[in-house]
Amino acid sequence: MSDRIALSRRQFLHLSSALAVTSWVAACAPTAAPGATPPPTTGSEAAAAPVTSAQIPALLGPDMPGSPTHAKGWTTVMPDLPAGAPAQEPIEISVTRRVDAQTKFAQGDTLENNPWSRMIQKLFGVTFSVAWTWATTDEANSKYNLAMASGDLPDYLETVPLTIFVKMVEAGLLEDVTDAFESYASPRWKETWAEYGDLPWTWCRVDGRAYGIPRVEDLAHNDTILWFRQDWFDQLGLEAPITLDELHAAAKAIVDADIGSGAPGTTIGLLANKDYAHTWYGSLDPIWGAYGIIPDHWSVEGDGLMFDGIRPQMKEPLALLNQWYQEGIFRKDFFTMETSISIQDLASGQCGVHFTPSWGANLDAVNNDPATRWAFAGIPAGPSGSKARHTENNFREESFCFRKGMPHVDTIFEITNWTQELTEDFDRRFHGWESYTYEWQDGDTVVSTGIGWMPWAIGPIGTRGSGMIDPRLIGNQYRHQLEDWGAIPEDQRDAWQTLQLEDPTGVAILGQQSRLFILETAGEGIMTELQRLPTPTMVDRWVDLDKVMDEAILGMIIGERPLDSFDAMVGQWLSMGGEQVTAEVNEWWAGHA
Repeated sequence: MSDRIALSRRQFLHLSSALAVTSWVAACAPTAAPGATPPPTTGSEAAAAPVTSAQIPALLGPDMPGSPTHAKGWTTVMPDLPAGAPAQEPIEISVTRRVDAQTKFAQGDTLENNPWSRMIQKLFGVTFSVAWTWATTDEANSKYNLAMASGDLPDYLETVPLTIFVKMVEAGLLEDVTDAFESYASPRWKETWAEYGDLPWTWCRVDGRAYGIPRVEDLAHNDTILWFRQDWFDQLGLEAPITLDELHAAAKAIVDADIGSGAPGTTIGLLANKDYAHTWYGSLDPIWGAYGIIPDHWSVEGDGLMFDGIRPQMKEPLALLNQWYQEGIFRKDFFTMETSISIQDLASGQCGVHFTPSWGANLDAVNNDPATRWAFAGIPAGPSGSKARHTENNFREESFCFRKGMPHVDTIFEITNWTQELTEDFDRRFHGWESYTYEWQDGDTVVSTGIGWMPWAIGPIGTRGSGMIDPRLIGNQYRHQLEDWGAIPEDQRDAWQTLQLEDPTGVAILGQQSRLFILETAGEGIMTELQRLPTPTMVDRWVDLDKVMDEAILGMIIGERPLDSFDAMVGQWLSMGGEQVTAEVNEWWAGHA
């Protein structure tokens, strides 16, 4: 695949032939073989007979996913339910939830009432009540700290911040799930993770015992590439940049032309936000990486490790970012903005260049301006010709945890086992819910509503930020779509296959192609060498150390602090606990390396 791919807008194919409408057939009760004597059963045993796939549509009614009644529709084949589901007595589980601007619902729906929650309630007898939500990292830290201090924890805790997780374990507030995983996780789930050895438990195992379930991201999930508005580049005669100098020239040309759709003088050359080290939209990590560092990584130094944020190599990219800021390439107040808020600069047509993973072809921008055409390219090289980007352990630091004594741990595992079958078997054709995540137009075509189902779901599969069991899921899915579905003659594809392969917005197909491109260039990713729970001093001091560094780095980029104050910042960081953290890290490294 080339380093640059652009997709023109294409209209849906008007397919001439119709697929037969697939109907669901009610399951019949199993009968004994001729001559066999059926064993005696009690009424309770008969009631506990597993619910089969064919019986599920009748249970779900309008909340059944798929569109089997449309000529170009498809049928979702649901997995059989585990024995005992739905529960005879209703189960209510209180949860915490992450939400942000990307958590969207159809009219009238909420986190507690949506197609996913209604499906789980009908199939498992489980209702999830939301104890509280958060949108930002700071808000998550604050609310989890308050809950920990009060001892009033909900039943199931979504993505607990790592330092708080450690404190909760020490305080005896979390359920040990080591044995529960062995007892309740499906063979498929356990086999998938067994391929990764101890890696899945890096962040949630303490003294050999697991106190949470890791959130899994797909391989290279947050690895960024360069996204740009092809229509703007064509208008200005620009080519996809392959060096930082070329990126600077392109961004400056966009600002000078004031090509954005906002008020005069508001065009942004390159998207950025307060998460300057790396983030999931509008990241700056390829700029740091071009100089061989990522500010919040630990990398090898001699026989030990050193925190990249205090390395002298930080000074050159800091000076570069300061220059770009003074030239108006970044939004003037970017350093105040959360990642989720900065996305609006793309949606509104004010910015057309950004470093983002495979979801960088912003659909809202296309919907707001039909002339929008996105394209992607590889990350640019630095002064020495090297290029690198942030990558990470796909078993993430934030775990899903149960409060100590939570009585329905087994239920969460059963729901997860079932959901893995539903979502990770591509031939089951689970693509969401009609009129919620997609809509029909002109009778034989579907379009995305821009509403994803995963933020509605409790983890480890689902949740805002995504979750799955198999880290290879997304890459395998996109290969399946591009290769297996791509081999189907165009006039024989159903509407969802057509949407993925002939998407008129260009967003879906670019997402697939860019993810495979990222996996092909995975060697450009650099990962922090620190793959362990926080050290004791990190638990006590890391928030303060982060604040010192963040204020200094952002201050130097925007010119509120002189660039030569970097050494003073390093000294402050070391004296406030950074030196002790480094000693603890290297003590671990000596026994680990």
